Amino acid sequence: MSFWKGLPAALFAASCLLMFQAASADQFSAVYVMTDNLGDHGFNDSAATGFRRAEDEGARIRLLQASPTDPQLWRQNLEAVSNSGDWDVIFTGPNMHDNLAAVAPQHPDQMYVFFDDELGEPNVMSVKYAQNEGSYLAGALAAIAATDSEQFPLSDGAAKVALVAGMDLPVIRDFIVGFEQGAATVVPDIEVQVIFIGNFNDAQKAYDLTTTAIGNGANVVYNVAGPAGLGILKAAADGNKYAIGVDSNQNHLHPEHIIASMLKEIGNSIYDSISQVQGGTAPFGTLVMYGLKNSGVGLAYNDALVPDDVKSRVEEAKAMVLDGSIVVDSAF
Repeated sequence: MSFWKGLPAALFAASCLLMFQAASADQFSAVYVMTDNLGDHGFNDSAATGFRRAEDEGARIRLLQASPTDPQLWRQNLEAVSNSGDWDVIFTGPNMHDNLAAVAPQHPDQMYVFFDDELGEPNVMSVKYAQNEGSYLAGALAAIAATDSEQFPLSDGAAKVALVAGMDLPVIRDFIVGFEQGAATVVPDIEVQVIFIGNFNDAQKAYDLTTTAIGNGANVVYNVAGPAGLGILKAAADGNKYAIGVDSNQNHLHPEHIIASMLKEIGNSIYDSISQVQGGTAPFGTLVMYGLKNSGVGLAYNDALVPDDVKSRVEEAKAMVLDGSIVVDSAF
């Protein structure tokens, strides 16, 4: 008879639990306190890819989803994981500034990563993205596609584009100024409609507003609306016009209409942050920026819709941003 077979059932179970807890104590852990759900094919799903990479390499990961209409739950979740002491690092993101500002100082020994926003606390590493730079490229491509009806036959040639956004926030204004500048670099007198939905979750309202923008002449529509953006992309497809996706590569959602996606490499930044925390090199108390220079933002082309000569024109603009010949406007 083995040692384990000689143990009473309760003692055996308790021994296994202790072994599991010891193994878990040595396993690096990270939790993401969300203000939304997965499945947006954009911001949240991009973030999830970074956590999955860390999980594949042995980290213990939890993605704590929540209703986007229940801010009280967001605070409760953040307080619960902070009080538990179970996590080496706690991640949170947009819409959590006030909550993190209240909770992080109460837990000075807990490490936090705050992405897509900034908080000046010694135990918080903030991560932001130069969405203005990526949007500059999106604006340049949109202007080309709107006015070149030969290579983009769904356009009527009018210099009219639109940006449909979730809410009027500083980070969204950063998208807008970059997009407008990029479009005007190609076509100085281009008309850019800027439309706000009022939230990041109402896909039907996003669809309706995008349909209106197309009715007002927009040949290309830029999605800057989080989960609601799925309505923007569908409206562009139903209106037989072009769209540009955001955050993740959304080109596959409507492959005959989405000409590119402006990537915010959120997943990469999360994976990098976890690696830095594990290695003891994470710069807590500071801000880390991800832009064109470190591949934190970029443009993923739909090769079936965007010819090589158009890509070259946009890549030339990118090179000028990188070498400093062009300074992209920012809302910050």
